[in-house]
Amino acid sequence: MSNGYYILKDGEQKGPFTIDELTDMDIDIHSRILSPPDDTWQDACDLPELYSYFEAKGIYFPTGDNLASFGWRLLAYIIDYVILSVLMDYILKILALKGITFKIQSYNDIFKLPISQLLILQLITSITLIIYNSICEASPMRGSIGKRIFKMVVVDVDGVRLSYLNALLRSVGKTLSIAFLYLGFLSIFFTEHRQALHDLLAKTYVVKRDW
Repeated sequence: MSNGYYILKDGEQKGPFTIDELTDMDIDIHSRILSPPDDTWQDACDLPELYSYFEAKGIYFPTGDNLASFGWRLLAYIIDYVILSVLMDYILKILALKGITFKIQSYNDIFKLPISQLLILQLITSITLIIYNSICEASPMRGSIGKRIFKMVVVDVDGVRLSYLNALLRSVGKTLSIAFLYLGFLSIFFTEHRQALHDLLAKTYVVKRDW
C-alpha cells in the first residue's frame, strides 16, 4: 500500500494524496479515507491527524484530552447565573408593569411566597434558562456566554454545533439537573466523557478549546 491517503469519491477510490492535498479537497467528517498504514476505510473524523483541519472549520471532536472539567464548567455557570439573574430581574419588572407582582425583597422572601406564586416563579426561571441556553448553544457560539468566556463549546458526537432541537433537549435536561439539588451535575465526575445528566440525555459533550 502507498504511503499516501486514498479517498472514496462517488464510490471510486482516488489517490494517493498527501495530507495537504487531502485537506485541500474540502473533505467532511464522513468522507471515507484510507490512511497509511491502515488497511481499512475510516470516516475522516476518526483520523487524529485531521483534527486540526476540522477544528479550523469549527468542528471539535470530543476526545479524552479536550473534555471540559467540572471546575471550568462551574466557572462558566457562575457567569451564566449572573446573566440569568439580570434577565430574571428585567422579566419581573415587565411582569410588574402588567400587574403581576412577586413580593421579593431578598432571597429569603422566595420561600415565603404562596405555593402557587412559587411554582409560577420557578416556571418563569426554567423557561428563561431554557431559552437562553438553547439559543446560545444552537448559535455559532456553540455554548452559553459563560462557556464562550472560558473557551468551551457544546457539541454532538460528531463534534459539530447542536441543532436547535438538540440544544432545546439539553436545556430542558439542564433544568432537571438543577431542580434535583444540582445532583445531575455530579455525573461529570463518574462518566467516561465527563457528561452531566443533561449531556447524557441529549448525547452532547462540553469541549475545551485551545484558542
